[in-house]
Amino acid sequence: MSNYSYGGGGPGQLGGGGATDIRLLPGNYDNYTSLKSRIIVAAGAGASDTSDVGGPGGTIEGFNSKRDYGKGGTQTSGGQGNIDGSFGKGGENPNRIDGTGNGAGGSGYFGGGSLTNANDCGGGGGSSFISGYPGCVAITGDSTENLIKFRTGYFKSIHYSGLKFEDPIMINGKSEMPSPNGSIETGHSGNGYIRITSFSLCVNSSIQNIYHFYLLFLLIFESSIFILCN
Repeated sequence: MSNYSYGGGGPGQLGGGGATDIRLLPGNYDNYTSLKSRIIVAAGAGASDTSDVGGPGGTIEGFNSKRDYGKGGTQTSGGQGNIDGSFGKGGENPNRIDGTGNGAGGSGYFGGGSLTNANDCGGGGGSSFISGYPGCVAITGDSTENLIKFRTGYFKSIHYSGLKFEDPIMINGKSEMPSPNGSIETGHSGNGYIRITSFSLCVNSSIQNIYHFYLLFLLIFESSIFILCN
């Protein structure tokens, strides 16, 4: 995945933010079998450029760039641009080095788009995904890299593995969110962040290990954060 930021942020004059995820199968970030096993995806933001601000990472849909050049990713497609985002990758800009390039799309469940026909424009933000979250659309287990299909009906939002989260919360990159140092910030700059905390609960005078996962995702640039309690 040459020239992409880690996590699938598109390459451009300025690169898009990478996504943060939890997946069931190991492999390089862009290994498709591993990529489609993601049960949580926190989107990255599109990159800004001289004349435009990149779109923050979103929840169900990523945000467009401020001037609407780079479009945000959705649950079923990458954000539009001259080079659209795709499953797990932001749209790339081939003018990566010279001054005529644009900001690239942020990564996510589906990445944001990037432009090539106008100079100095920002990329779109990626979309996010949590298995079981209302409004999310999971892919089918028999999807291939060249033919992605989507679940329907009652199981529409649930990953094909059957694993899902109860009462999850998403916070987009335009909103206030807890930061890794315990303060409150709007959006996040820096590396992605995941926190998993286990708790013990006393029941009937005996200690039972009941693991509640507190997952905190702080995304690159002004991207989304997730707080999940299961």
